[in-house]
Amino acid sequence: MVGKVEEIKFGLMKYIIFTILFFACLKISCQEVIKTDDIIFDDGNAYNKITNKIFTGIAQVKNKKDHIKFEEFYTNGRLTKTLLYFNISEKQIVCDEIIINPETGKKSKHIGYSSNGKKFWITNFDENQNKKDFSVYENEILTLRQEYNNKKKHGKWFSIDKKGQKCEMEYDNGKIIKECLCK
Repeated sequence: MVGKVEEIKFGLMKYIIFTILFFACLKISCQEVIKTDDIIFDDGNAYNKITNKIFTGIAQVKNKKDHIKFEEFYTNGRLTKTLLYFNISEKQIVCDEIIINPETGKKSKHIGYSSNGKKFWITNFDENQNKKDFSVYENEILTLRQEYNNKKKHGKWFSIDKKGQKCEMEYDNGKIIKECLCK
């Protein structure tokens, strides 16, 4: 009898978890999608021109074949991310992604992707939208890393050349403090 009660409890728990996941996924997939032309701005906030309500969702620009060229993501009327797409042989591949701080409206991260998906680069920005660091990855391996402070070279700079040789330099406020140490 105890085994049967435990089995019923387990079944009920699975049902509850499934229900929660179902509604969470439904909320995510039901995000409003409109054309960028259907957005209007007032006092720094984006509004759906049709409903006249503050906009949360995705605004898109599509080409004549109905492929997405560009997307803007909004939360509570504030831009949070943009995506630009390659449209290659009926495939849509993200080529450019910008993450925006919704409080300041300034970009905090910029990610670029190669059309073959084997190379990408990331630039992080400080609160004044100045470059903090820049990294390049090829086949998911870090091949270049640069750090900045107040628009000047700062910290360790690292690279790997095509032969696989590693090189490191170090800067302090724009001045070299360690020459290239190749390994």
